[in-house]
Amino acid sequence: MANIKGFRGLRYSSEVELDRCICPPYDIISEDEREELYKRSEYNIVRVEFGKEFEGDDEANNKFTRAKEYLSCWIQNGILKFDPQESVYVIEQEFEVEGKKYIRTGLIVLLELVEFEKGIVIPHEFTLSKPKQERLELLRHTRANISSIFGLYEDKTKDVKSILDLIKSRKEDVAYNGIGTYEKMWVVSDGKIIEELKKLFSDKKIFIADGHHRYETALEFKKEMQQKEGIRQDADYNYIMITLTALEDEGIVILPTHRIVLSSSIEEDIFVEKLKIYFNIETGEYEVLKRKLEEKKKYAFLVYTYNKNFYLITLKDPENALKDVEGSRAYKNLDVVVLQKLILNKVLEITDEDILHQRNLKYTKSDRELIEIVNKGAKYGFILNPTLVEELKEVSLSGEKMPQKSTYFYPKLMTGNVIFVHQK
Repeated sequence: MANIKGFRGLRYSSEVELDRCICPPYDIISEDEREELYKRSEYNIVRVEFGKEFEGDDEANNKFTRAKEYLSCWIQNGILKFDPQESVYVIEQEFEVEGKKYIRTGLIVLLELVEFEKGIVIPHEFTLSKPKQERLELLRHTRANISSIFGLYEDKTKDVKSILDLIKSRKEDVAYNGIGTYEKMWVVSDGKIIEELKKLFSDKKIFIADGHHRYETALEFKKEMQQKEGIRQDADYNYIMITLTALEDEGIVILPTHRIVLSSSIEEDIFVEKLKIYFNIETGEYEVLKRKLEEKKKYAFLVYTYNKNFYLITLKDPENALKDVEGSRAYKNLDVVVLQKLILNKVLEITDEDILHQRNLKYTKSDRELIEIVNKGAKYGFILNPTLVEELKEVSLSGEKMPQKSTYFYPKLMTGNVIFVHQK
């Protein structure tokens, strides 16, 4: 099954302030946020992971060539240093959601790249070509995993947890502030511990939580390198850096991603009548309906319309309503599938192709932002409950892919706390 190992991580020197040098994942950084990260430190890793484009960029000078130069320069100048021994890294993220405190534990290792068909590494979402091409260019230039992907594994016997808890019983090696998190990291170079973890993971499947594009990019890069150099079992291109968290970890939080339909020819009275075919409908104030939505947990949505009306809609007969939807029971039971197939497709007549390419759709994590966008001219907003981690596991094991934006794991892993550079 999963083959993991340690590596000589590249980390920031203690002489620089780590808080000011790390950044969020590239795919959630806005233009304004990138600008702020550039200003935060001349050594902020965003320059490598998600660098700016400039007028006059060409094949010889662009964001990818600059990423390579930054990385090389910072290594040469001692801003970034390799750990002396192969290690694994335990990370603990403390954070709050709606006033409740959580702690999530992760194990940063290298994972051997295998095709999804082998059933060892299991995806749950579709990928798009443009982000993969961008990530591939960065990997070609830097020969490094600047950011870690995020994976989940089963630890029902808590054997892995026992080892990680023992590691965390000593003082951490590094502590820093992330984005909405306080984080600690332990560097583990004890060969016996690494070997024990390797054995424990040898019969496990890994579910990709975040990083599908980067995983597929790494697979493509591996193929490129094998064509150039021949197959080498010990080559670093056979591996990807991953942070692994147990499915049973009490710190796993998945936030919902709400949908906004920007325009539609279907007016509200017709929209509501069409909804009644599938849903029971209740009107009311936002606070009351939102509380009821959270209580229902499944098959329910809070709708906000351009006429500033709120509706709580609840699926009447799931089995009958979804009988024409292709897929396993686990797939059909996803709220994001119910929303897409019954409301977006059938009621609002938006095609799956348009949804895939995010045409006429906007996504947000915030109820407030959804309401503001509809108030400013969008047509309909749909507030969802979060996807459950058990649902992710069931759909993934069935070999199916969830609709885009089905999961938003919070908090995101920070980029720059440790980097994997190909050295052989």
